[in-house]
Amino acid sequence: MRKLIEVILSIILIISIAPMQGFAMEKDSVHTLSKEQQTVYNIALKSILNIDSSANFNPENISYRDVGDIVNQVVEENPEIFYYNGVTVISDGTIIFKYNDSKKNIIQKKNKIDNAVKKVMNTTIKKKMNDLEKVKAIHDYLVLNVEYDNKNYLNNTVSDDSYQVYGALINKKAVCDGYSKSMQLLLKKAGIQSIYVTGTANGGNHSWNLVKINGKHYHVDTTWDDPAPNKKGVVNYNYFLLTNKQLEKDHYWVESNYPTATSENYNYFHNMNNMIERNGFYYYSNAQNDILYKMNKSSEKISKVVNNVAPYLAISGQWIYYSNYSDGGNLYKVKLTGKEKMKVKNFHVINLYTQSNVLYYTVKSSGKIGRIEL
Repeated sequence: MRKLIEVILSIILIISIAPMQGFAMEKDSVHTLSKEQQTVYNIALKSILNIDSSANFNPENISYRDVGDIVNQVVEENPEIFYYNGVTVISDGTIIFKYNDSKKNIIQKKNKIDNAVKKVMNTTIKKKMNDLEKVKAIHDYLVLNVEYDNKNYLNNTVSDDSYQVYGALINKKAVCDGYSKSMQLLLKKAGIQSIYVTGTANGGNHSWNLVKINGKHYHVDTTWDDPAPNKKGVVNYNYFLLTNKQLEKDHYWVESNYPTATSENYNYFHNMNNMIERNGFYYYSNAQNDILYKMNKSSEKISKVVNNVAPYLAISGQWIYYSNYSDGGNLYKVKLTGKEKMKVKNFHVINLYTQSNVLYYTVKSSGKIGRIEL
């Protein structure tokens, strides 16, 4: 007598998810998740931060098809995860993570990034800063210390690092993703809520940030505020704290996927070229007429420093050095109070900046770099 044996074959289903390259559309940096989704989120976050090769979830509580999207959400909301390279999810509850380097090399890079972040926080963020000051300080740090990876971008040879925080914070070169992810990471460390926004600009993929200040959202495109090619000491504010309407002129994104920015509280920044902050004042070249002005940070009162056209300026101590385009672009200096104006060099100079008590300038006619010990 033969026994009939019933064999049940269990079909194991597998789905692989590639990294989103920073262009997944997400509504907010803190999503409303179900209890089961949050559990998977926490498992994935812990595992990826530990650089684990795999993790497990309960397939009875959540479909394996949904896990890949949750993992991508984890990566998008945590820019310190620069090494993720995709995931495979199996219907039996197994998650297999893929990374772009060995665990040893990733740990070494993570340590460098951690040290860089601590240094930025210690030198850039002060105890009594309000949220606006923190956002501006981080924006300025990235613009002044990171160079857009323009040459590699034009040659289509951009490295993976330039798309991540490692490129911006360690190599000091990045493309838009490196800027916006570093902005996101540093804001997170400073206690500022921000969202990584993706869309297009100039016909190509682009990313920037939505930041929250005093309960209101604003767009900040740090990449587009950094001159390319790089200009030392120059920070622009054309894309600092914009509304949706202002950014719509040259950026596109699925606006319904993100909070709406409508506040114009900080529009005064958009009129400031080559702005430098000193002793509670913003000193800047007016974007409309290039006249040298200052604004009291507390009262927002604006006053003229000197009635000269000054598109390039630098500050050292109590002195403003500037290219006086009311006098052929010659190098002048004037006190922060607007007094004691005097000519320093009798030739046209541009691109002024100070570093280690030295004023640097470019001679317009020859392109040579000059310097003055201060």
